[in-house]
Amino acid sequence: MGNISSLISKEQQYIRPSGVDYNAATNKNLLPAGWMDGYIESAEIRDTKLGTGQYIHIAWRTLDGQHLVHDHINIKNDNPVAVDIGLRTLGTIARALGMESIDDTEQLNGREIAVRLAIEEAGEWPARNVIKAYAKNSTARPKRASDLDKIRHQIRGDENRNQQANFRSAEGPTGDEIPF
Repeated sequence: MGNISSLISKEQQYIRPSGVDYNAATNKNLLPAGWMDGYIESAEIRDTKLGTGQYIHIAWRTLDGQHLVHDHINIKNDNPVAVDIGLRTLGTIARALGMESIDDTEQLNGREIAVRLAIEEAGEWPARNVIKAYAKNSTARPKRASDLDKIRHQIRGDENRNQQANFRSAEGPTGDEIPF
């Protein structure tokens, strides 16, 4: 549990979203890239290794409980770009959860939220999952843009079939055109 309000200003609480985050997962538990529903198992404020900043450590778990991905969101750092990215991400999380702002990490614990995962190769380190974006949980969300195109094509195909059926029913029972 940690009070975020004391670390960031009111103006910083309303920064627009960004999808840049860093986190870790063990190599044997890699999840496929794409959107996945889950929940925030825990969120807490931690000090950076050098002790010059702070970040929110988020442990995000899949709904089936089998996979855990860690995320670090900078909220206090010597690098203003890191803080900007962190605050944008925090704003995205707040909006995904239907909140105007987040004042305490306790507000995040146990809340369902979807993440867009990627797989990051890290040279000598094993590959790991990274969270690229947060969004409201939705089991109906297409996994890839190509899936969305298929859904659109199916909808258009259904509309065309319905139009053809409506035209045939106007022809009458014998198939003849309606006389004028």
